[in-house]
Order: sequence, then structure tokens, then C-alpha cells
Amino acid sequence: MSSPKKIFFVDDDRDFLRGQTIFFSSRGYQVFTAESTDEALKVLERETPDLIFLDLMMEHFDTGFTLSHQIRKDDRFKNVPMVMLSGVASATGQRFDQEAEGLRKWSKLDAFLDKPVTGKELLRVVEEKLGKSGEAAAKEH
Repeated sequence: MSSPKKIFFVDDDRDFLRGQTIFFSSRGYQVFTAESTDEALKVLERETPDLIFLDLMMEHFDTGFTLSHQIRKDDRFKNVPMVMLSGVASATGQRFDQEAEGLRKWSKLDAFLDKPVTGKELLRVVEEKLGKSGEAAAKEH
């Protein structure tokens, strides 16, 4: 059996990280988390995730964009899908997905999701980007 797919969540919301760890671990994924840019870069020194979720606003309003650029500079992560999570829409009414094409090209991100986001929505993105994994893949074999 192949090793579990690795998902990396970078977000300054500990409750969100805890919830995603429980949700995705119970579905057979290996989950890594970080609460800051520095912590994220340390995790990425030792791990190569299959998918990365980044919060837009952490230390600064644009931390997610800055971090995505840093990650993409490393050849190990050139083909790792990255998804930006943002609460900007709920705070301002401005949705990133309305401008997603230009932002995706500029930021080298694969998708934008507006917060709040449900586990089901995240699972859909994970399965879309990585295919079925964990329990679902094990049942199919």
C-alpha cells in the first residue's frame, strides 16, 4: 500500500488547524500544520507535502502571497498544488474568486477559497488536486 498523501495547512487560527488535522487524519491523510511563516518554512525544510493550504492574512495582510512566492522558489515545490484561504470576502465583501485568473497567474497559486470554508469543501479540493486517498483509496484496492 502506498504511503498517505501529505497535506500542509498554514494558518494562524489554532482551532482551524486542529479541526483540519482531525478531519483529514481520520480520512487517511498525513497532516502537517504551521501557525506562522517561520514555522511553515521550518516544516518545509523537512517535509514535502502533496498539497499546501495557505491562509492569506497571518502576520501581515499579505503573508500568504509572500509565503507562496518563497515556497515556489524551491524546486521541490514547483508542482505542489497550493490553495489560498482567505477571510477577506467575509470582512470586505470582495471575493478573490471574482479575480481569480489574474491572481492565480501572478501568485502561482492553484486556487482561492473564501473563509469560512467547510471540511467538505476542503475535501473536495483535496480529492480534485490529489485524487482519492486514505480510506477511500484503500477501499478501492
